[in-house]
Amino acid sequence: MKIIISGKQLKVTDAIKTYTEEKISRISKYSDAITEIDVVLTVEDTKSEGPVHKADGLVFASGTKIKIEAENKDLYAAIDDLSDRLERQVRKI
Repeated sequence: MKIIISGKQLKVTDAIKTYTEEKISRISKYSDAITEIDVVLTVEDTKSEGPVHKADGLVFASGTKIKIEAENKDLYAAIDDLSDRLERQVRKI
């Protein structure tokens, strides 16, 4: 399983990359069919709420694509939410 982590308007540090890989790699225990997971981390600056962090995940598994989006004011909370949602969807495969 290949995990690709990238950032838009956000520098992906080693700490963020390691944390994301740890969280996302948990879903591999549910299915051997997963070939690749793309994670895009972004920051959007809103006038009313301030910066909003988004984590978008795209899972490629045996001809199936699963796309999940999560957002939160905290980047790590958005990654946690993304991981939990992906885990629930992958269990259904």
